[in-house]
Amino acid sequence: MKKKKLLKVLSGVCVVTMSLGMLSGCGGNSTDSDGQTGKQETRKVSAMVQQSRNYKGLQKMVDKLEEEEGIVIDMQIVPDDQYVNLLQMKVNSGEAPDMIDYNLPYLFETLNPEEHLADLSGEEWTKELLNPDLVTYEDGKIYGFPFQSSSGITGMLYNKTVFEENNLEIPTTSAEFDEVCTVLKEKGISPLLLPSDTWVPQIWMSSGWAQALGSMEATKEFAEKIQSNQAKLTDYPELAEVIDNYLNMFEKGYFNEDYLTASYDDILERLVNGEGAMMMGSMGIMSTIKGTFPDAQIGMFNCPFDFDKNDLVVSGQFTIGFAASKDSKNLDTVKEIFDLWSTPEYADLWFEGNAGFPAFDGVNGGEVNPEVKAMYDEALESGNYSGETNNYLLLLDSLNPTKLWVYYLDAPAKGMTGMDILETYQKDIEQFLKEKQVEGF
Repeated sequence: MKKKKLLKVLSGVCVVTMSLGMLSGCGGNSTDSDGQTGKQETRKVSAMVQQSRNYKGLQKMVDKLEEEEGIVIDMQIVPDDQYVNLLQMKVNSGEAPDMIDYNLPYLFETLNPEEHLADLSGEEWTKELLNPDLVTYEDGKIYGFPFQSSSGITGMLYNKTVFEENNLEIPTTSAEFDEVCTVLKEKGISPLLLPSDTWVPQIWMSSGWAQALGSMEATKEFAEKIQSNQAKLTDYPELAEVIDNYLNMFEKGYFNEDYLTASYDDILERLVNGEGAMMMGSMGIMSTIKGTFPDAQIGMFNCPFDFDKNDLVVSGQFTIGFAASKDSKNLDTVKEIFDLWSTPEYADLWFEGNAGFPAFDGVNGGEVNPEVKAMYDEALESGNYSGETNNYLLLLDSLNPTKLWVYYLDAPAKGMTGMDILETYQKDIEQFLKEKQVEGF
């Protein structure tokens, strides 16, 4: 299978407001009409960014814009679990930021792009996109600026040093996985790490469901039936098996006891320093770790759980990126920013310490982790891959953070089973899609 084909598949309650540029300063020098050199006028735009996306590379890009172009981006950094609600509130009140950070194309279900987002189809950089599908809406127009052509793959992240020091091998069966966890637990090391940020525990299920369904084709068919009311979640007992497998990890004491309060940053630090050994995650999380802890020895393997009969490699079919508010008074400046950011001079910065697959040819994506690359290359060769179920259940994207993902985190304490969660969420789906007047509901 050709690589470009795969790219289309693999592709308190408070808000901390901060500026990633010196708001009081002016930009670089410019030459005015009489040939004299002077300071160019500072231009400012606003942006909302999820806390987990506040990469060092992004800050470097923002700093470069101010220094060389006199463009200041006033960044509003928002905790991930509060982001969607705050974004929708701002948009509905007419206070949308000029630039909106989110996973694309997921954003197109959170906000109606035809109503709220600027059409970027005519911009020159769109001609250079390696995987334009990720930012193209159903009307054929491009409503987002991507950093990646593929978000990479998901799997179990692990501390290689902890494994080596305890003579542990990468498990290849569910039984071997249990043996590894038992050894780690006996040594006082948390076998598995989990933060209270709900987007992290859901990775267990969004990837596991695809593996249990067995193929990309089966996962797409499942999503189509669920979103058209041709089937219910409870018609798929294999999904409950995936959830129960996750819940059993709590019963066995494999997770950190403070999973309801531990922050994402705390968990990453514990994985790096060896307090914990493994964490279900993605290539993006691995890149974040590498950027913050460059000497960390973190690897990835495909989870060997019994429900994954085909050893399926799973990827998120999305890209981290920005959209522009349709009614922005600074739209011309935002378009200028996107044009600059599409060049290697800027885009290379984003991948510094955050290695991945660039959206544009000629951009240096950094050094991808060898184990991740091996899994990715194997998927290229075999065609044995699928997107996460989230990639195909786009109609439910805005519902997940407030319902399903919360259930995953609350279930252990409430004694819920996998089927309990499916039954509860099915009711949410039916009410939600009925209110949205989706055909079939």
